[in-house]
Amino acid sequence: MNDEYRFLAVDVDGTLLNSRNQLPAANREALHRAHGAGMKVCLCTGRSVAEARSVIDQLSLDSDAGVFVFGAIVSRLPAGDTLHRTTIPEPTTTRLVSYFRSRAYPVLVLYDVVQTGVDYRFVPGERNPEVFEQWLAMAPARVERIDDWHPGSHDPVRVTIIIAPEHISDTMASLQREFPPDEVKVNPIFAPNYGLHVVECFAPDVSKWHGITQLAGPMGIAGSEIVAIGDDINDLEMIRGAGLGIAMGNAIEPIKEAASWQAPTHDACGVAAAIDALLAGDLSYRR
Repeated sequence: MNDEYRFLAVDVDGTLLNSRNQLPAANREALHRAHGAGMKVCLCTGRSVAEARSVIDQLSLDSDAGVFVFGAIVSRLPAGDTLHRTTIPEPTTTRLVSYFRSRAYPVLVLYDVVQTGVDYRFVPGERNPEVFEQWLAMAPARVERIDDWHPGSHDPVRVTIIIAPEHISDTMASLQREFPPDEVKVNPIFAPNYGLHVVECFAPDVSKWHGITQLAGPMGIAGSEIVAIGDDINDLEMIRGAGLGIAMGNAIEPIKEAASWQAPTHDACGVAAAIDALLAGDLSYRR
């Protein structure tokens, strides 16, 4: 094994899972080999713990902890209790919900279920309601439907809308004018299964790298000792921050540009290929 790296951060969708949303056996076995070789293995995903539970259970890996909701929540595994939580302050949440509702969007407001007993509060709207309903029907989450927004007893970790591609540029420009980056972090992510964009809003310092450092720091693991593997825009900070950033073959161009190494695609078990090269100490090829 290459002794230079001690911590392995792996994205889930588009990276660990293939295009059919399946966990290939080769990837699962490779993560177990990395863990057996002494690496700390950490799932880093935009999903909540509940939404990632099926993957966690399939892995059956004693990985200690994981980074969820794009780094807004760090949870102990397999139990799922919260170690760290980064929330959006209430006044900002109310402004975000009002902003989206004034444009007729349904809004999903995500909380730490360990703290609140509910995953989402859902405020209805006129745009794309069928997509939200389809998602809510499939999501392994506890949802509270409310007709009008009122602040809850706890601050949320994410505010989300779903929009059509033809509106993404104008919406992002308007949103960023209204909410500067020192107030809100915004991630627009394309969902190919729906042909729509998911726009996610967080507290300004939230990122997967933010969550990773909250785990690695107390372990005495430096950024230079971390390997991060990802494919989409919400992986950018961890790809840049890690000692070795690995882009999947199916990654978007900004991820490939930021990475120092490129794996095969998610459908070609790129995670397994990267781990095998890492454990063999064969990092000779670069993108």
